[in-house]
Amino acid sequence: MRKFALLGLCVALGTYFAAPSAAAKKEAEKKAKKEVKSGQFVKINLNTAIAYELKKIPGISKAKAERIADYREANGDYKSIDDLKQITHETKSGRTSYDFATKSGDWIKAMRILMEVDIFTLEGGTDVVDQNALYVRLYPNPVDINSASLDELKALPGVSKAKATRIIDNRPYSSVEGLKDITHETKSGRTSYDFATSKGAWRKDMEPLVESGRLVCSGGQKKKAKEEVKEKEETTEGEGDQEGMDY
Repeated sequence: MRKFALLGLCVALGTYFAAPSAAAKKEAEKKAKKEVKSGQFVKINLNTAIAYELKKIPGISKAKAERIADYREANGDYKSIDDLKQITHETKSGRTSYDFATKSGDWIKAMRILMEVDIFTLEGGTDVVDQNALYVRLYPNPVDINSASLDELKALPGVSKAKATRIIDNRPYSSVEGLKDITHETKSGRTSYDFATSKGAWRKDMEPLVESGRLVCSGGQKKKAKEEVKEKEETTEGEGDQEGMDY
């Protein structure tokens, strides 16, 4: 009888102490959802985010996102963020390559940026990646395309050293849209756009940078105004020349 009484007491105490934990978890989830809706950055839960959401993070391709999910399915929930360093894949040559770390166990460059701003969590957080909030978190200071250095430009996702050099070579810009006009010649001799599609839309890796306001163009309005004045003057001169010819 005493055993049953003790067992009942244990169950009751377990329920008592577990209840606040469950309530706290529910409250944390509710708070996270509110923050996501308000545009605030919320840490991304590695144990609940699916590959589709993870691939929205700069530095994590579709293939790497799928391997994060596959590793979780095979080994259970992540116990530490450092578990990501264990994820590997086989290269075309048959070698084993680490996805997020070097052979010596250090984070690769793309991951170091993510670790520095602490975007992941193993409990709570959200499983939905808000790219605008994420990019503001990663790049708190907008980059001015008319004055940024080569290092500042090539630190941005989707901007290689070659592309950063072409941004500088094509200055000044009247707006961020001016980046869409930058091109280069491919090995086959074709002209290829650096930051836009042939239809004039932003490339996928550029969309989050632009939409989150991480790219700005100082002096753009002044340059645009000067261009409009110059265009107007040229038009007026052309009309004057035409009148002279008619005369």
